[in-house]
Amino acid sequence: MYNIKKFGEVDSLRVTVLMEDYAGYESGYWGSHGIALLLDVKAGGTNKRILLDVGQSFEALMHNMELTGVEPESIDMVFLSHCHYDHTLALADVLEQMNKEIPVVGHPKVLRKNFAVDPFLKEIGAGNKNTPGKLTGLGAQLALVGEPFPLMEGVLSTGEVERTTDFEGRGIGTYNLVDGSLVPDSLVDDMSIIVNLKGKGLFVVSGCSHAGIVNILEHSKKITGIDNIYGVIGGLHLVNADDRVITKTIDGLEGVNPHLVIPGHCTGQKAQYRLREKFGDRYLPMNSGSVFVL
Repeated sequence: MYNIKKFGEVDSLRVTVLMEDYAGYESGYWGSHGIALLLDVKAGGTNKRILLDVGQSFEALMHNMELTGVEPESIDMVFLSHCHYDHTLALADVLEQMNKEIPVVGHPKVLRKNFAVDPFLKEIGAGNKNTPGKLTGLGAQLALVGEPFPLMEGVLSTGEVERTTDFEGRGIGTYNLVDGSLVPDSLVDDMSIIVNLKGKGLFVVSGCSHAGIVNILEHSKKITGIDNIYGVIGGLHLVNADDRVITKTIDGLEGVNPHLVIPGHCTGQKAQYRLREKFGDRYLPMNSGSVFVL
C-alpha cells in the first residue's frame, strides 16, 4: 500500500471557482446550483490542473471557463467528490470538449443510481449520460478508488472518510437502488482532495462535505500525520442544519484553527453568517469567478 505519510508537498496552489451557486455582484459569470473548482498545482517541476467536480450545467460551466480563459483541453484530471447531479451531470459533455484521454477519479460507487423521494421520486445521481461505458468511450480513464491515494506530488484523495463525530455524516434522506430496493444512503462516496502546502500545512478542497467537514479534517490529519490545517474550501452542507449542528461544526472548525475558511455552494446563508462572525478575516466568500492564490 502507498505510504500516504510521504506524499510530498506543493510549492503553490491556485483555486479558480469555475462554478458556484452564486455569480457575485456585478459579475459576468453565471451561477448554477453546483460546484466546479479548478486547482492549478505546482510541485517542483510539475504543473497540473485538477478539476474537482463539473456542476450540472454544461452551458454555464463553458461560459465561465471562457471568461476565465480556461481551455477544456488544458485540464489534466477530473476528481468527482460524490455522485450527486450538481457535481457530476456535465461530465460527459465536458469530456467531449476535452477530446483526449484523461484520468477521472472518484469512489467506486460514484456512478451508482441515487434517488430522492421528497417531495417526489427523482434520480439525483450522475444520470444516464455518465455511465462507465459512455465515459470511457469519451476518453475517461476511470480511477475509482475508495482508499486514500496520491493524485500527484503533494496532492492526495481522502478516500472514504472515517465518521467519528456524533453530528455529521448520517446521510441526507436519499436512497440507493440496490437489487430492486431503495436503501437509505449514507453517501460513503463523499471524498475530498488534500493539498500539502509547503511551509503552511494541509488545504482541503471539498465538494459538499457530506461526510462532515470536521470528520474530513480530522481524517485528513490522521492519514497524513500532519496536524496543521491551513484551510478549507468548498460546500459544507449546512444549508438545512439546525443551530446545534452549525454550532458544533463551527466549534470543530475552530478546534483545528484554520488560517482560511472559504465556504460556498450548500453551506447555507445562516451558516455562512455565523462562520463569518466567528472567523472574521479568516473567512472568505466564494462565487463563480473567484480566484484564491496560496
